[in-house]
Amino acid sequence: MAGLTQAELMQLRENLSNELLMIRKFGAYAAQCSDPQLKQVLSSVQQAHQRHYNTLLRHLGGQHMM
Repeated sequence: MAGLTQAELMQLRENLSNELLMIRKFGAYAAQCSDPQLKQVLSSVQQAHQRHYNTLLRHLGGQHMM
């Protein structure tokens, strides 16, 4: 696989940051929620963002972010 361009690395960094923010937000929302069904939905969304984050990291491979 060819190396990533600087623009691609910048986009990847931004995407990773956005996914991490969503992981934290939905985790906080789920922790504050008292409704079990809604809590499960929020936790599922958090897990989906965690999978997206992990996928982006895999695509990064051996590339350096900076």
